[in-house]
Amino acid sequence: MTIYVDIIFLENLFMDYIILFATGIIVKAPIKIIRTFISSAIGSIYAIISYMSILEIYSTIFLKTVLSIAMVYIAFDSKNIKQFFKQLIIFYLTSFTFGGVAFAFLYFVSPQNILMEKRSISRNISN
Repeated sequence: MTIYVDIIFLENLFMDYIILFATGIIVKAPIKIIRTFISSAIGSIYAIISYMSILEIYSTIFLKTVLSIAMVYIAFDSKNIKQFFKQLIIFYLTSFTFGGVAFAFLYFVSPQNILMEKRSISRNISN
């Protein structure tokens, strides 16, 4: 199995940035490009580490929650705890929405070519 770390990093960087950007628009928070980029980069690095790691700690819900809290904290300058939790909840809802739409689109385009394995979804394109 070949792992393309650069592709994984760039794909996650792009998607994390879009999700954080959308979160900022929904909660009407000022979007700072550099902070959003740094937050996205942290999420992308985690994606690479969790994908390549055989340690269970990287796939725990606790660590994923801590990472999402850190990403929202870095991306947005929350004035108080109430605003921070609103941003965090919108971040989760936006993430779930993007993930659900992406999976639905992949499934409806060609469900017969989807192969689900332990950690990934891949497409069989040998026709």
